[in-house]
Amino acid sequence: PAWSARAAAEDKSPSESPSSKMENVTLHPLVVINISDHLTRVRANADAAAAPPRVFGAVLGTQAGRRVELANSFELKVAAAGSSGSAAIDMDYLRTRLEQYKKTFPSLDMLGWYSTSTAPAPDESDIAVHQQLCELNEALLYLALDPSGLVGGGGGTGDLPIGIFESEVVLVGETPTPRFARLGYKVDSIESERIAVDHVAHILPSGESSSASAFSQHLNGMHTAINMLTERIEIISRYVAAVQAGTVPFDHALLRQVKALCARLPALDSDAFRAEFVQDHNNSLLVTQLAVITQGAALTNELIDKFNVAYDRHSRRRGIF
Repeated sequence: PAWSARAAAEDKSPSESPSSKMENVTLHPLVVINISDHLTRVRANADAAAAPPRVFGAVLGTQAGRRVELANSFELKVAAAGSSGSAAIDMDYLRTRLEQYKKTFPSLDMLGWYSTSTAPAPDESDIAVHQQLCELNEALLYLALDPSGLVGGGGGTGDLPIGIFESEVVLVGETPTPRFARLGYKVDSIESERIAVDHVAHILPSGESSSASAFSQHLNGMHTAINMLTERIEIISRYVAAVQAGTVPFDHALLRQVKALCARLPALDSDAFRAEFVQDHNNSLLVTQLAVITQGAALTNELIDKFNVAYDRHSRRRGIF
């Protein structure tokens, strides 16, 4: 992908700094969803013939020592273009939004900012924006998303077209020069974010759901879960076979986990399992039958109400005449 090829030349693109201030950076899917939504709305309102506009925003999260967790984000308002062509951030708007977020999410602080860019590496305009935002926090991270990587699917490697950078000052000759150094990161999510990502994955570009009904969506989820379980079982089986063949060295801790997993499986050929399975099957059929009976009773009640209304009107007309 584009961001993977940007570290080829050290003099032109940032490289991962061995003396990084951040030991572990975790990125939540909510940040990626917010950036994609921001970019989509701006593109929809922009002129189709013009170049895609850049979007800017603040990234919120928590920091414990050298561990950073990027959990949320919001948009930034660009007031005007500076003399160097870089964006000028509306700092008053930013401070107001930060105060509002602080009241709702007191544990989140502004740890960075994001932007969309198709440039091969962060340039002088990005450094200028970074210096503006450093008024609030001197150790901000920069998250850059490449929109062309979204269209291309990450170059087929499965990597997100996202780069996370930290600022540092290096001596070029005798002049201190700011630059960005690339950081490694991992993607992690909580249960609510996994539900949101799954919901977004089922939305078509037309805005309609890709599932015909809630039942079919449930079946698709079950099918995906079974396929994932099958793949993981095959991985464990291949690993055990490779260990037995001697092509893979023994990992006693991992083998103990496999043994513990196998010990948790029930004996599927026991009489108790058959009895419990038949009972669950009968209960499922009974619930289905009760649902059908309830639906039939509701339809019958509706028919009786309509008949009574029609009969009462007919009786009143006969009495009048």
